[in-house]
Amino acid sequence: MDESTLTQPAVPPTPARRKRNRTLFWPGFAAGFLLLSLLSCGGLAMTMGLDRINLTSLQEGDPAWTPQPATPTVEGAQAAEPDSNATPDQASGAFRIGETVRNITNSPVNIRQSPGYLGKLPSDVINVIRPGDTIEIIAGPSPGDKLTWWRIRYNGTEGWVAEATASNVQILGK
Repeated sequence: MDESTLTQPAVPPTPARRKRNRTLFWPGFAAGFLLLSLLSCGGLAMTMGLDRINLTSLQEGDPAWTPQPATPTVEGAQAAEPDSNATPDQASGAFRIGETVRNITNSPVNIRQSPGYLGKLPSDVINVIRPGDTIEIIAGPSPGDKLTWWRIRYNGTEGWVAEATASNVQILGK
């Protein structure tokens, strides 16, 4: 036998793994961009004379706008008297003083310290009348917020209740 037949068949050589060289392009790009940004902003600040910025120097000027403090108004005893300048529609009511009426709605009705409901604090509501409960008319009528209000007595509480809602839903009835 000859030597050429005894040797193994030729295997193609495997390519040598190439070692991948890591480049410093992206870290260098980021560092250069950061350095350029810092130099640009610093140069701009020096050019404009902004050597030191602090909060007190920014607050030295007058404020551009300051809201006015909210002061709630509560109508007092003056509102309890009927308004002599009221139109007949505003101050004419369907009830008389001393009459007993009831809440004819299906929901509780607020009793207020003074006639009116617009712009009032929650503390203006002093009690509620349950649906169907009776009340006694003791004064009125008095206009307020385009409604007719009656001073009433309910379970030891005296206050004001509207005769109807702003959408003309009757609140008090016989």
